[in-house]
Amino acid sequence: MWRIVSRRASLSSGRPWYFLHIPKTAGTTFRVLLENQFNVEEICTAYEFYGLKQYSEADLERFRLYRGHFGYNLVNYLPVEPRVLTILRNPLERVVSHFEQIRRDPGHPWHGVLHQRRMGLREYLLDPQLSVEVTNTQVRQLSHRASQGQLAGMLARSDSQEDFARHWRANSAVLPPPDEMLDVALSRLEKMEIVGTTDRLAKGVDIALWKLGGRPQPELQALNVNARRSRLEALPEDLLEVIREKNDLDTRLYERAGELLEEQHRKMIRALLEENYREVAWNESSAGTGDGILRVDFSQPLRGTGWHQRELLPGRGMVRWTGPGTCSDIDVALDPQRSYRMKMVVVDVVDEALLPSLSVEINGQPVPLKLVEEGDLLCHARIDATLLSGDRPFTRIALHLSHTLPEPVNEKGGAGPGLVRQVGIAVLRFEFIPEE
Repeated sequence: MWRIVSRRASLSSGRPWYFLHIPKTAGTTFRVLLENQFNVEEICTAYEFYGLKQYSEADLERFRLYRGHFGYNLVNYLPVEPRVLTILRNPLERVVSHFEQIRRDPGHPWHGVLHQRRMGLREYLLDPQLSVEVTNTQVRQLSHRASQGQLAGMLARSDSQEDFARHWRANSAVLPPPDEMLDVALSRLEKMEIVGTTDRLAKGVDIALWKLGGRPQPELQALNVNARRSRLEALPEDLLEVIREKNDLDTRLYERAGELLEEQHRKMIRALLEENYREVAWNESSAGTGDGILRVDFSQPLRGTGWHQRELLPGRGMVRWTGPGTCSDIDVALDPQRSYRMKMVVVDVVDEALLPSLSVEINGQPVPLKLVEEGDLLCHARIDATLLSGDRPFTRIALHLSHTLPEPVNEKGGAGPGLVRQVGIAVLRFEFIPEE
């Protein structure tokens, strides 16, 4: 379930968002989707650095979204550090796309040069002056290190974006040494709120819309795409090798971006599953009985993690072993206005020496645990009502052991002979008795 109201409320406060748009990375498509999540007054209109000259520091503090070709300079310049989003592209594809844009755009500074010299992609790449624009561009965009004071000084001396760019190029201190650029770019990439890649743009869009509270998009509309772009497969291998040599750092940055995208996407899926889980009708499995005692056993649906499959204990019911890890938990619906006494019935343990390490947490807070032998091992704990408040409709009971031990898997476990599983204690049920 998408919690649009709560997420949208967070957009109007706190740190602003910044889409660091690297040219030729499908950023226009991403930018438009981002802009749709904000009021027009919240969006900074500047798209290149010189455009910021019109704004005072107070003006800059009121914007909630920045997007543009600022590189990491904007992060260094703004009075409040923004939450950064970016899209990276396969360096080979980005170089070819960039060259084709120059060739077809009369407004580009190098357009006339290409046509006057009748330069193809090979000649362009071998020109030491022109090819700077396509040499590890994405790493350079993420490794800008000019200070707020330096950038403000350049703006003050500039009358246009071209003028600002000249001041920028004349200052050798605006970038780290070549042997440090990749490390700087990677460290900044790791801290970004959202990292996407052009080839998996839909995943990046999903993550952004989830974090911003936007409606999922059934289909992406590709914007600013050259329908006549060249295909990499049509380029000779020696030419592709030239591009690779000029973009070895970008390639490593792009590979890490793909890994981060997948990590962020997995986190989103887990968060959405957790959010949906919170909406479960808890009375299905956590209903109290006539005596007011809430009994939770393993014949019911499992509302927890860190447990092995059910096993039938003849004459007693279903049990579950904890494992394979050292933490197992269950979620139960307790009245946050009441305190409870919890009783957990343990029917087996892989090693009695493990019992002294058993501990319990209620919603992340440790509580004292008392162990009593009465045929079974009864584990008693008091749950104070102050531990039950929170934003979840359930209380999480977490059991911790110092370690688990291997135990052979029986036939009912569905495994072949000679296999083992890591287990701790075998639990029959939990009881939660409300205090008067």
